[in-house]
Amino acid sequence: MINKEGKVFNKINILDLIFIGVIVLLLFLSVIKIMGKDLEDIGASAESVQVRFVASIPYDTGYLDSIQVGDTIGETKQYLEATVVDVQVMPVYETNLDDSGNPVKSVDPSMEEAIVTIEGTLPYDSMSYKLGAQEVRQGKIIFIESDFYRLKGQIVSIEVVN
Repeated sequence: MINKEGKVFNKINILDLIFIGVIVLLLFLSVIKIMGKDLEDIGASAESVQVRFVASIPYDTGYLDSIQVGDTIGETKQYLEATVVDVQVMPVYETNLDDSGNPVKSVDPSMEEAIVTIEGTLPYDSMSYKLGAQEVRQGKIIFIESDFYRLKGQIVSIEVVN
């Protein structure tokens, strides 16, 4: 197959063949990057499951008013198959000590917490649900993004909806 001069099939040099292979690989990876895909997306397709999950988002007072029921969740300028189905904005409580050293629970006037319920059809692959490039599992930090906001929260619960 390779002769004494280092040519494959007496036609092309082995180093030239390796160089061409590297160029083809770089072109392939460039096309994947331009299309906004990951190498994981190229493989076998995952089954889609209807999932409802709840995220807790603590933030400064006033910012959470932008989250509305019906908002479509997105990521990197594309919409995902998930929408906000419920929003509850509540005060954030903190524990302080009074003059005698006893703990006192009080409302933090500068913070509030949104409990956001999101429902959507998410791919289930490798023992996890995916919301775009993010993994959805209980306790995981996640970014909730729409046309008007990008907020960081923590997933409180996940439920598969049939």
